[in-house]
Amino acid sequence: MRTRDVTRWETAISEVVSQAGREEVIVRGHPLSALIGSASFAEMMFLLLQGRMPTKPQARTLDALLVASIEHGIAPPAMISRCFASYGTTIQAAVGAGVTAFGDRMGGLGEHLAQLLFERLSPHLALDRALSGELLEKIADAIVAETQSQKARLPGYGIPLHATDPRAICVLEVARREGTYGPYCRLGGALETSLARARHGKAIPMNIDGVAAVVALDLGFDWRTTRMFLITPRTVSSAAHFLEEQHQDTAWRHATPETITYTGALPAD
Repeated sequence: MRTRDVTRWETAISEVVSQAGREEVIVRGHPLSALIGSASFAEMMFLLLQGRMPTKPQARTLDALLVASIEHGIAPPAMISRCFASYGTTIQAAVGAGVTAFGDRMGGLGEHLAQLLFERLSPHLALDRALSGELLEKIADAIVAETQSQKARLPGYGIPLHATDPRAICVLEVARREGTYGPYCRLGGALETSLARARHGKAIPMNIDGVAAVVALDLGFDWRTTRMFLITPRTVSSAAHFLEEQHQDTAWRHATPETITYTGALPAD
């Protein structure tokens, strides 16, 4: 195996051109000057991550996912951004800090679901098998049974602030309308049914993290990109919350003493 020269850089993503009177930026084989004004942000995101331009239905589905993910109240990323605003930091520090709040318990569950579904479904897709409802139900039942045996929660399902996540419903409706509702979306639906059956009829619907997983996989994205479809739009949301906090002119957001209970040792008399 050849050892890579770490002092040299290679990329198939872009090239900056400035020579012989030609000024251009080449992005995945496309002149950026030709994309400006003709490609949407969602299309550019698709191009960068997949190396090709999406079809119009794919672009509209991705755009719907980005719109759905852009705002959800004073959730941790926005809360952190607002705290940073009250401390007098810059907007990039506040947004960057908010982004780092996305972890395995908040914002990263879609990635875990995407990896799980990819590992379970990709072997069947590689064999070009017909994915019947019966097969998807069998896969879903196995996943739910394993999750329950581990006394764990299935990532991407359930949300404390809603009985049913309205964002998830809308994105899946767009995917159906645009014809991008594929095998991973179908498996996501089968998991909802299996979960309800295992919990004696109690529904635990897919949330926006779960929808990001199944929609991204059906659009052909690598499962490892899943968090990007939450992080990217939430940077805009975090900036909006930062600016609003600045306009409110708050200083030093903090926990008040009465909300803090000391549980350590007391000094000896």
